[in-house]
Amino acid sequence: MEPSAPRLKAVTRLPLLDALRGIAAIAVVFHHEPGLYGSHGLFARAYLAVDFFFMLSGFVLTLAFEPKFRAGLIANRFLIQRLARLWPVLAVGIVIAGAGQWWAYGGTRPLVLTGLGLLLLSDFRGVWGIYPLDGPQWSVTFEILANALHAAGLWRLSDRAVLCFALACGALLAALGWHFGTLGIGDIVPNWWGGLARVGFGYALGVWLGRQFAAGRGRIALGHWNGVAVLPVPFVLLTAGWWPLASPMADMIAVFVIFPPALWIAAQVVMPGIAARAADALGRLSYPVYAIHVPVLVVGARIAHGHPAHLDAIRGATLVATFALAGALAISPLARGIPVGLRKARG
Repeated sequence: MEPSAPRLKAVTRLPLLDALRGIAAIAVVFHHEPGLYGSHGLFARAYLAVDFFFMLSGFVLTLAFEPKFRAGLIANRFLIQRLARLWPVLAVGIVIAGAGQWWAYGGTRPLVLTGLGLLLLSDFRGVWGIYPLDGPQWSVTFEILANALHAAGLWRLSDRAVLCFALACGALLAALGWHFGTLGIGDIVPNWWGGLARVGFGYALGVWLGRQFAAGRGRIALGHWNGVAVLPVPFVLLTAGWWPLASPMADMIAVFVIFPPALWIAAQVVMPGIAARAADALGRLSYPVYAIHVPVLVVGARIAHGHPAHLDAIRGATLVATFALAGALAISPLARGIPVGLRKARG
């Protein structure tokens, strides 16, 4: 059955969503960085940024590509385009991580893991991360799987069917959250399959919301700035160390209750002038920061622990290097991906 929102059309950039994506990526950096130095970070639940990324991805890709699917865009060409867009920056992070592992430990294992990572293949040996070189790679790979499902047939489903699929994945995710005590699952070997529920819920709900947005349903007249107050709400939850609720309840409130309306409201905010340019910069920075921060931070932590007298200085320099490299990648040709054409089906 064809979707019940056939009037989907392209929209301009959504600046507040760009800003939220950038803030979420930065929160993830400060979630991972303290643990490498044996300290406690403020962003204890920033792993939930991944759920927001999945939701936002489904939303914006629905707006950008479902009209093209109806016009005859071939599914495999779309998937090639997504790989071409995501892989180059991710590859930088994988190579940095592999070089750091080889420098620290030598041997052939870092070379093998680098090759597997570049092929988007995981290592399921042991009990740690399914992508031991660059942990955040797991969510990029799962998003590519969601992109493939979208192109293969999700776009053909009715709005009701897409929403039912999202809710079914959400129910499974909630059950897994109670079982594991957190929604931060999918990245390690014992619970990797839980990541399918995370991406299934977030991405499919994003698709459904994107269709409602494009069809003009439930729009809110926010004007230029009325909705900016929503910007920090989802990410205050990510600090969450002071929350009276423990995981997984706090996780579920964030993912199921806060994120969907926050995305919906933020998509409707118009940001003029310098604010829009700042939001655009945050959006462009978000993926490079996310893709390369763990490898750079790990290399810096190894150097710092070898020179304990200079630990704080090296720690600060590593953070500067992380954001500097991410910024350079954000304005480089790599951020635009490998140029590929998008063809319509022949017929």
